[in-house]
Amino acid sequence: METIVLMSFGWGTLFITGLAIAGGALLASRVQRRLDGIAATMVDVSHGRLDARIPLTGNGDDIDGVSAQVNAALDRLSALVDGMREVSANIAHDLKTPLNRLQMILEQAVDKAASGEDVSTELTDARAESLQINETFDALLRIAQIEAGARKARFVDLDVGGVVDTIGEVYADVAEDDGKSLSTSLVPETKWYIHGDRDLLMQMLSNLVENALRHCPPGTAIELAVSRQDDSILVRVRDNGPGIPPGEREKVFERLYRLDSSRTTPGSGLGLSLVKAVADLHGATITLEDNNPGLVVSVSFPAVKSPAA
Repeated sequence: METIVLMSFGWGTLFITGLAIAGGALLASRVQRRLDGIAATMVDVSHGRLDARIPLTGNGDDIDGVSAQVNAALDRLSALVDGMREVSANIAHDLKTPLNRLQMILEQAVDKAASGEDVSTELTDARAESLQINETFDALLRIAQIEAGARKARFVDLDVGGVVDTIGEVYADVAEDDGKSLSTSLVPETKWYIHGDRDLLMQMLSNLVENALRHCPPGTAIELAVSRQDDSILVRVRDNGPGIPPGEREKVFERLYRLDSSRTTPGSGLGLSLVKAVADLHGATITLEDNNPGLVVSVSFPAVKSPAA
């Protein structure tokens, strides 16, 4: 009996050990194949194939979780690279005209100077063109800095209602001089706290108001309003102007994009791009809706508790 038991335990131990080794080898082989897939994807990305993604098994294990996060990072990287390519193409296209115009003005100035004529008009025009080009590049740089998150260190809890009230006071006279009206709608003695950068919020609302003033005809009524919806603070800019066609509403946030109807008005096509960048930095969502007639721009910020609370 002792011999039989010992032999049984011996064979059982050998069988279990062999099964464990085989199972371990199989598991290691599967893990190695998946790691090889991750390595191959990284090699493809390093060679410029930004559409390469790590294959997922769908079983929800740790490797799948890490792979999904890496794929999300690759999606973001691909979107940023595509955006940079698009921006480069837009810059080359949209700045070609002012640069050619600047060159023509300078050539006219050179010709006039050679014949002894006054070139003050040409120099004034050249200065205006160069300032416009510099403003375009400055706006692109600000958007890049905001999208990189460089300004988040300045975030504090603040009352966005105070920002809206300040913008309303600053632009009320500007709107009146332009034949339009600007009003604010705020609940008295109410604070609307969000976490953000006051200067960037001022810039965002200024761009929205200036956009309405620039593209709306005389007699347009513009309203700034703040309200609460569940756990969000809504900041709205309403007008009863011509609005934006539904098919163009996503495109207007692209850099240097301009509607056909606005190409004859001053501007670089970067105002709403900066608005979108500021909203994204604050974790806010921005939507464009019909005001029947006109446009409603709604920015929804995550609400925070009062600092005093």
